[in-house]
Amino acid sequence: MDGLIPLIARRSVVAIFLLVIAGASLPPSVWGQDPGTPATAENPSGADLEAAHAVLSDFLDTHCVDCHGETKPKGKFQLHDLIGQPFDPADSKRWLSIHEMVNTGEMPPPKKEQPDKKDQVAFELALSGLLKSYKLGKSDWELELPRYANRVDHNSLFSGKHQGPSFTKARVWRISGDTYQRLMKDFELGFDFVVPMKKNETGFHDYASLYADEATILTMKTNAKRVASAMVRGKASTPPRHGNAEDFVPTFSGPKHRAIQNFLAIKGSPTRKQMADIFTFLFEFFTKRKPTEAQTNRWVGGVLAPNLETGGLSHGLEGSITSILLSPDFLFRVELGRGEELPDGRRMLSPTELGFALSYTLHNHPVKSVLEAAEQGQLKTREDVEREFRKLYDDTRLLRGSVAVGSRDFVWMQSKDHRRGTFSRPKLIQFFQQYFDYSKATEVFKDDTRHGGKHDPKELVRDADWTVLHVLAEDKNVLEELLTTNRFAVRALRKKKSKKGTTLSKADAEKAAQPFGYQLAYNMAKGHREARGATPLEMPADQRAGILTHPAWLVAHSTNFHTDPVRRGKWILGHLLGYDVPELPIAAQAQLPEWHDKTIRQRFSVVEGENCWRCHKKMNPLGNPFEAYDDFGRYRTKHLAGPDGHLVEAEFEMLNRKNPDKNARAAEFKIPVNMSGQLFGTGDPELDGPVKNPVELMHKLAKSSRVRQVFIRHLFRFFMGRNETLNDSPTLMAMDKAYVDSEGSLKETLVALVTSDSFLFRKDP
Repeated sequence: MDGLIPLIARRSVVAIFLLVIAGASLPPSVWGQDPGTPATAENPSGADLEAAHAVLSDFLDTHCVDCHGETKPKGKFQLHDLIGQPFDPADSKRWLSIHEMVNTGEMPPPKKEQPDKKDQVAFELALSGLLKSYKLGKSDWELELPRYANRVDHNSLFSGKHQGPSFTKARVWRISGDTYQRLMKDFELGFDFVVPMKKNETGFHDYASLYADEATILTMKTNAKRVASAMVRGKASTPPRHGNAEDFVPTFSGPKHRAIQNFLAIKGSPTRKQMADIFTFLFEFFTKRKPTEAQTNRWVGGVLAPNLETGGLSHGLEGSITSILLSPDFLFRVELGRGEELPDGRRMLSPTELGFALSYTLHNHPVKSVLEAAEQGQLKTREDVEREFRKLYDDTRLLRGSVAVGSRDFVWMQSKDHRRGTFSRPKLIQFFQQYFDYSKATEVFKDDTRHGGKHDPKELVRDADWTVLHVLAEDKNVLEELLTTNRFAVRALRKKKSKKGTTLSKADAEKAAQPFGYQLAYNMAKGHREARGATPLEMPADQRAGILTHPAWLVAHSTNFHTDPVRRGKWILGHLLGYDVPELPIAAQAQLPEWHDKTIRQRFSVVEGENCWRCHKKMNPLGNPFEAYDDFGRYRTKHLAGPDGHLVEAEFEMLNRKNPDKNARAAEFKIPVNMSGQLFGTGDPELDGPVKNPVELMHKLAKSSRVRQVFIRHLFRFFMGRNETLNDSPTLMAMDKAYVDSEGSLKETLVALVTSDSFLFRKDP
């Protein structure tokens, strides 16, 4: 068998890499290019260089040199010597810093005279062109990653000035880890396989610009070989519990598919038709579509026949199955636009392409009914797309591949009702899991001895999922509800049962009435008795408002032992207000002083110096109100401190945990929590300004039209798998209008997306 795998796997791996390059250009470092040498294809002419230098010099002289000149430059950053001089790669660090500051709107400062928009755009284009010519800065493929999506000017996107036409570049989009996982579960493996394509990329996980690395491909190869073995040989018997396992010889149950059984029963060499028939069965089984005649001829003649000749029916078929599972036909979504071509060069997705695109909008697998509509010629027009999408959205029977509430790895309960565990449109809950990022609560280590109960992040994430699902079930003012609701779904409290014929003691009865374990994070009172899936519990309105005050989100955006106002503020800045923050400077030391008598907020006073505060002033004021919660998400109004003023939390608590001294035992909640903050950037003077606490902050954010529009941008990114451009302005505005007109319906907003030109049309880059 191993002798056959290289024959087909090598070809497939090469094809994978070629299509990866076609779908998302790899970084220049892949090709070993010298970053200091201009690329021949991008080497500008002398006239172009002079023109670019003139643009750069004029901009710096007009807007920058007054503060960053030779005498007392702000931030000790000089640039006067760059004016009037040819571009020198030796000055790349300064040019890169200038590009970052201007591109993110950090410079010129708001209090200074702002450049004309045309001048700023001309400056950015000239500088980015020069940087690219020397392979400096971020390449085009990097800027297409999720973390750079906010670089497109928000006001321009929703100004109405950009009329399109909208389209998406023709692309080859590798399937996501969730889709791969869902499909592999259908191929006789159950849960016994490794999921590749999992990544640590900031932002959404399913993006057309992301590519598969070597480790991912090797994992896919291992999974493919195991699927092939399972399909051809069947399940293997398990070794006996007793006896020598080394002497155990497994037996196999045999294939369960009739087509494979019949093929393996062939006496002698199979005919060309028999090989074509088994290939057609395998191709349809794995890719959910029929092969073309050219594909059949290529696969049968180039892969299946040679494998059968070398290894016989059984091993040859295993090798061929492995090949299909490593082929671009299985691993990639092809969206080239094979439908009708318009005079402007845009091409509509073909019915088959539309069938897969619609399926993957709501599900992690191709949906049979949608693909059948495509085959029957019922998926050709914009009206057809809307009809099939609405049918798909309303079909709650599609539980195959339903999302696991509280987990992205397995379905823990099968049910037809979202209130009992699963959800028939998994991509919707996956969007909110990734948008709010509360699932990362499971990745943050917490010490249970500081909790008072049992910290269980999986339960918190599951509760957050349920809370989101209850809001989606109503489908009214979805964003506003998720930002302000104080009704959280909480798993049922356990009820301590007494033995038959006995009664609980008073102590046990009181203990049974208390919230248990992880639920202490909600500050819940005694006596709650809620059944699984019942109406969410109403939390105190002055303590909780929306997912950002949910313990799952608060834990996900904290450190191991502390709250994190910077991380929380940065999330609001990017996900709700749509602003970008420059990356942490290389020389910056992101470390707080060990002041045990100071709160985290007080310790962050070290960033209020000129160099740090330029960025932190955009994050800290937004994150500070969440100091109302500790790092477990528990609401508090005072900090716990000992007689000497030391705060009994984090490292100090850890030091005294095993042998608590008198100081720790005498600790009291006596230092008031400062919950105040500052809201800015909404564009509405009635909303911008000081806030007293996180609840007020969230209610103000929920009223902002900018926050709503930024949410629309995130919806676009997730379901389109790419960052928005100015050409997508009509699509975004149509989605925003649909949301407003439908009183905040997510369904109607997505209908506007799937019927838009951005979704339907492709054009060669």
